[in-house]
Order: sequence, then C-alpha cells, then structure tokens
Amino acid sequence: MPTHALYLDDSGQKEYAPPGVKYSSGLSRYFVLGGYLTTTREAGRLAEEVRALKLQTFGTTKVEIKSNWLRIPHEREARYLKPYGLTEDRLRELVDSYYGAVLAADLNLLAAVVDKAHMAEMYARPWYTPAIAYEAIVQRLQNELSATGGSAGVVIDDMTGKTPNNSEYKVNLTRHHEQLKKTGSTLLRIPITVLSGRLKFVNSKDSELIQIADVISYNVFRQFRDYGEEWEQLGLEQLPTYDWFRRIASKFRRGPEGRIQGYGVVKLPLRQRITWAIPP
Repeated sequence: MPTHALYLDDSGQKEYAPPGVKYSSGLSRYFVLGGYLTTTREAGRLAEEVRALKLQTFGTTKVEIKSNWLRIPHEREARYLKPYGLTEDRLRELVDSYYGAVLAADLNLLAAVVDKAHMAEMYARPWYTPAIAYEAIVQRLQNELSATGGSAGVVIDDMTGKTPNNSEYKVNLTRHHEQLKKTGSTLLRIPITVLSGRLKFVNSKDSELIQIADVISYNVFRQFRDYGEEWEQLGLEQLPTYDWFRRIASKFRRGPEGRIQGYGVVKLPLRQRITWAIPP
C-alpha cells in the first residue's frame, strides 16, 4: 500500500494555438497541472474536515467547491448563495475556513506550468501539455519520497478532450504514467520508483480532495496569467503575486532557503532561472 497520495487537477486549455494565432482569454497561454502531496492518513483526515465545513455551511456535504464558481458572481449566486440561502459574508467565512484547513494540513503543494508560447518557439514538435506537466511533477515526487522509501498513488480529476492526433488526453496520460514506472523520466534520465498502482481518474464533484487540487491549480494559473512574464524577469526584488496564490505560497514544496522555483512550482520550458523563495 502507498504511504502517500498525490491529488491533481488542471487549469487552462491543453491545446496549443495554431501557428500565427495569439493566445487570448479563449485559449490560454498557460496550462497548469497542480495539486498536493500528503500521507494517506492525512488525506482521510482532511477530507473529513472539509465535509464537516460543508455540512456546517450548506446543511449537506453534496456541494462541490470549485474555484470558478466561487470567483464568478453569477456562478456564485447560482451554485451557492441562492440554493442554500447564504449571504456573501457567510460564503466568505466558508472560504476562509476552507483555506485555513488546507494551510494547517500536513501537505506539500506542487504545480507544473507549461508556457505554450515558449514551448512552440523552442520545439518543432512540443510535447502535449498534460504529459510534460505530469512528468515534471513526478520528478519532484521521486525526489521527495525516494530518500524515505515512500510511495504514492496518484488521483487526478477526470480529464476530457483529444489531442490533434485524435487520441484522448486521458488515455495518453495513463500510458505515460505506466511508461514512467517502467523506464523512468526521459527529461532528466532518472528512474521513477515511487509511483504506486495505476493512475486513477475521479470526477471532482465526488471528491473533496480533488476539489482542493482544483483551487490550487487555479490559483497557480491566475498567478501566471497575471504575472507570467515576471517569473523570469531579471532585476525584480519581489515577485508580484495574485492574492490567493500569495495566500497558499508557503505550502509549496521548498528547497534550500525557502526556494519554491523548481521545487514546488516548475515552469516549462525555463528560460531564465530566478530562484523565487518564501522568506522565513
């Protein structure tokens, strides 16, 4: 049985823009695969805590917490306020408690960000975005768990859509997961020994733990949508941040001196390494 579990969700469109077409709000420049690593025991405890928050607020646990629905006014009204007779203040209290539960939990956040514009500039045939993002996260998973002899099962939000070659992203990622277990990472030439079992897809509406991954991946997506160029801008003393990304930043996997760049947040491809860190 695995000692840990990795929960992932994606934000942004998976597809590359056709040659000569600029990225826009309809087709995002960035694709993010993000989530968190925790022990199987802590995952169960966190799920129970979130269910208790839902029951206290909505009177039921059958409510999906989704970043877009919380952010967009008409979705917030239709999904949360009107059906359950909540005020904006009461919903904000839930969000504060929800983030508080995540920040207090024993977990490490992980995210891989694919800059599709830079990928297309550097590679004639760039990798599919879910595949390269997943491999980057698995590399960090290997580094995190191999020293302790731990292993992790991976659970990801159910994935839709097809590649330009008409194969399903979900099928491709499943194959990639199995290939990593057999032959290791081709990007870094390292063996992958910590993946346990098959890649499991779960609909986010049925999993409090995947819903948390949705919130994480969206906040990373917004950080790069708003300040993506600054991630590699020389001369900045402090990285400008999206409010909710800043709120969770301290939970990302960190390296020496609190560094999250390359440890908890990986940008692909990387052109200019700036070792962004969380100060003590």
